[in-house]
Amino acid sequence: MRPVFRALALIGAVSAVSACSTNSVAHQDDPLYGWNKGVFEFNNAADKIIVKPVAKGYRAVVPKPGRDGVRNILSNLRSPVTFGNDVLQGKFGRAGKTLVRFGINSTVGLLGLFDVADRAGIESHTEDMGQTLATWGVGSGPYIMLPILGPSNLRDATGFVLDFGMEPMTYMRFKGRQAILTGRFGVNGVSVREANLDTIESLRASSLDEYASLKSAYKQLRANAIADGEIIIDDLPDYDEYEDDE
Repeated sequence: MRPVFRALALIGAVSAVSACSTNSVAHQDDPLYGWNKGVFEFNNAADKIIVKPVAKGYRAVVPKPGRDGVRNILSNLRSPVTFGNDVLQGKFGRAGKTLVRFGINSTVGLLGLFDVADRAGIESHTEDMGQTLATWGVGSGPYIMLPILGPSNLRDATGFVLDFGMEPMTYMRFKGRQAILTGRFGVNGVSVREANLDTIESLRASSLDEYASLKSAYKQLRANAIADGEIIIDDLPDYDEYEDDE
């Protein structure tokens, strides 16, 4: 985690500690409720003050084709992680598609700027180590709200760290590497937030308990991802998929 995020995480931890005393029998299904609610409030404040305005500015300045291109590049860069998890899950057909998509989009698609593979009928998908651990029978563990990164659970948070092992840039050493990794993380966050501006506003406007709604949405969306989209979740907002990155 980069220095700026360490600082934000520390602020979130301080606010969360003050909320821990509110944890009670009423939240037995959420044993880390005190921490989670404190971090949730911190994340909400950071979003309203910093992230949301930046995302709105990004939408106003960059036309949709440009924003789509950025998302395509970020998705293409994540292909090694998806490919590795496809293989670890024994989904060799999906692994093959991931490899073909990466090859086509990295060449004909100009480093992923254009999703040529999708136009050719090779649909995209994502996999991560949290999903892999789930297919291996590892339980989700307690729900965890992470500073800046948002909702997770013990298994998915562990998987997030393990996914670094499948990132080629983890092993590269060159001048400016840290700046590129930090920039990629920031651009990915702004891109995802921009894509979900309307959805998140709708969630906030319609939820009596935004914390509970977000927790429920996260659990259902992750269950759907682990089942490769076979679980029906039509009652949830149409979230654009969040792709964890460095």
